[in-house]
Amino acid sequence: MPVEASSARPQGRLAKWDNLKAVLIFLVVFAHLFRRVNGERPIMEGVFFFIYLFHMPAFIFVSGLFSKNAVKKRNYDRVFSFFLVYLVTKFLIWFMQLLLKEDFVSEMPYTNLFRETGVAWYGLAMCVFLLMTMFLERYRIPNLMVVFIALGCLAGYCKDVGSVGSVSRILVFYPFFLAGYALEPKQILRVTEHWYSRVLSVVVLAVTCWLCLQYREILTPYTEFLKSKSSFIDLGEMAPYGGLLRLAFYGVAFLLTFCLIAVIPNFHIPVVSTVGQRTLPIYMFHYPLVSYFYKGFVLKDWVLANFPDLYGPAYAVISLLIVLLFAAKPFDWLATKLTVLPLNATPQQKGPGDL
Repeated sequence: MPVEASSARPQGRLAKWDNLKAVLIFLVVFAHLFRRVNGERPIMEGVFFFIYLFHMPAFIFVSGLFSKNAVKKRNYDRVFSFFLVYLVTKFLIWFMQLLLKEDFVSEMPYTNLFRETGVAWYGLAMCVFLLMTMFLERYRIPNLMVVFIALGCLAGYCKDVGSVGSVSRILVFYPFFLAGYALEPKQILRVTEHWYSRVLSVVVLAVTCWLCLQYREILTPYTEFLKSKSSFIDLGEMAPYGGLLRLAFYGVAFLLTFCLIAVIPNFHIPVVSTVGQRTLPIYMFHYPLVSYFYKGFVLKDWVLANFPDLYGPAYAVISLLIVLLFAAKPFDWLATKLTVLPLNATPQQKGPGDL
């Protein structure tokens, strides 16, 4: 095989994962920006249910996929870097809320350091995921998957499980990280690169989206369930069946994740692939700006006044601009400086990675 051909294929494979992460981080920003104001457009409830079915499972799956070296080499620096991501994200959100309330005696973040219901939970969860996998890698992955899927299904029956330590989310989403850790990128691409895999994946994604839109009134009450923040008690009369619903969620989320991987282009796309390499600063910095749009400059009123018939597309464009803003080099540099310990950093090290 010519050298050029052998080197081009790995680059394409890397580009697929960058492109995937770019799509996922856009969905994260879009959901956070538009979620609280979608009452003006009820159809968006179906869109958000569709997004929450797979966007965080897919993100965590990819995180596990590229955490093998950190786990096998016991890279505790990376674990601590993710803890810094958690602390910095939590502090930035608190500081923006402080400015918006103009209350400088507001509760400091350290008073509820491990109680997290917002976007910062992912950094804390990644710390735990890495540490758990370092300890558990000696055991057979299929057995661990069965155990942790069972724990994820059963956790909701404990009424006290919730935001403390993000325990509920950690238990529910760990199987996605574990599955990513267990698989190799080339194994996934071997299945998803076929043309018929792509066609079937497009059909599955389209049909699922249509079902979410068609039955949005039935599904909308379960959107919070997909976030896995709390116990099944919030499901009301469906609480006894929460375990079965979560098991179904695992199946659908894994299926949609692989479908999304299949349809993502496997070549470098200018801007898009670059964004996928810089998801860390977007994750860390976007939510304080989103908070400002809620309580400072009321974006909802501005969009409704200027784009009354293009409400959804307007929010999509604004979300894209936020993604591009925080993917810029200055924010990428700042995120690295905030999450890498100077004493341990090497010229090649870049914090916890690009998520």
